[in-house]
Amino acid sequence: MATAATMKAAPGRARPDHGRLIMVPMAIVMLLLDVIALTRGGGLDPPRLLRTAAICAFYALIIWCYLRRAPAIATSGSITAYAAAVVATLTPFAFPLLPAGLPGAGQQLVGDALVLAGTAWAVWSLRFLGRNLSVIAQARDVVDRGPYRLVRHPLYAAEMVSALGLALCVGTVAAFAVWLALCGLQGYRALREEQVLLDALPGYRGYRARTAALLPGLF
Repeated sequence: MATAATMKAAPGRARPDHGRLIMVPMAIVMLLLDVIALTRGGGLDPPRLLRTAAICAFYALIIWCYLRRAPAIATSGSITAYAAAVVATLTPFAFPLLPAGLPGAGQQLVGDALVLAGTAWAVWSLRFLGRNLSVIAQARDVVDRGPYRLVRHPLYAAEMVSALGLALCVGTVAAFAVWLALCGLQGYRALREEQVLLDALPGYRGYRARTAALLPGLF
């Protein structure tokens, strides 16, 4: 039985997938902007070209996942969970808007490497998450392959790593404060998502018992 914070899908006529209607056009716009950055990137250094290419792959996979997405078995009914998911999804776009500091060459290099590593991990996670992708907390199926063999929320972990890279590239206290806020939001999202998954998917409890949350061997 679903908890009060979970809405089970009712049988009958299929409802429009509002997440798909929102996320696919948004991802297409971001992908086009990144493709333009690549085609005009003659003056970009190789690390940033790699980073932009990885981000292009990330948005292309988001489009692919949402277009193939299966109907949800259950959806969180928590307004705070919805708000946390939306804010956490949009927070990385705030970093370029922050006043930049003066990061040294080494700090910039580490930041670029973290963005590339986090984005590559996110691409790997999306490849296996596939039809189960959702911004808000929903249940579809238990995914335990690829990076999901190591941690239960590899996509959130990847986003935190890449966001840390962005904070390093900005190089200010405000940027690190935004990163800490993002980590808190992602942790809260993971908790609320697990409530939905535990209620709706019988196999999730066993998967949760044997798999770490965000870091292998921890939590």
